[in-house]
Amino acid sequence: MAGDDVDRLVRQLADATPVEVLDPGPKASDVGDEQERRLRALSRFRAALDAEERVAEAAMRQTAEAAEESVWLGASLADLSAVTGRTRQAARKRWPELGDIYRRRKWLGNHVEDITYMAGLLASHADDLAPRRGRGTFTELVRRLREGIERCEADFADRAQDDESPAARWRALDDLVNVTLRGVIEAAGEPRTPEAGFALHGATGVLGYYDHATSAEGA
Repeated sequence: MAGDDVDRLVRQLADATPVEVLDPGPKASDVGDEQERRLRALSRFRAALDAEERVAEAAMRQTAEAAEESVWLGASLADLSAVTGRTRQAARKRWPELGDIYRRRKWLGNHVEDITYMAGLLASHADDLAPRRGRGTFTELVRRLREGIERCEADFADRAQDDESPAARWRALDDLVNVTLRGVIEAAGEPRTPEAGFALHGATGVLGYYDHATSAEGA
């Protein structure tokens, strides 16, 4: 977008939100209706300041979202620094949440098959892990786990594409592990077969590995 287009949008935003300011009163050098003209100019000035603040906030949100998406797609703080021309420390200070996202994405990227295998194994033995109490909650979590596995398999297929939200599959995979798989493990009852016990043990190991690798201490 050209600079003139940006100026036009900001001007339209300011004009769309008229504000009232205190009239400083007449000046000795006023000519004709200059007091009224000055008051209108001061009102436009106040509106322009408000528009400037909103535009700056919107731009900061867009920048943060773009930085986050880049990291979900495998970019490092060094990659962001190469774009901004500033240090990695500056990027870390401005977007402190990116370190956590980077660790999660790095671990997920190396364990897609492990996650789908162990989550699938756990889902296949869910009937032998259902607790005596809270069975409805457990059943719902297992349903979400199976849906998450299906989505993961589709998202990471060889020809999978998502131009509108290219990082969505990584967020969904993270949710599958950190929320759904965790919920199933925590809600599960005592295994009623050795196979169910193995599935629960393996899934618990995957989750423990995730927690260790994605924590600031484990990084």
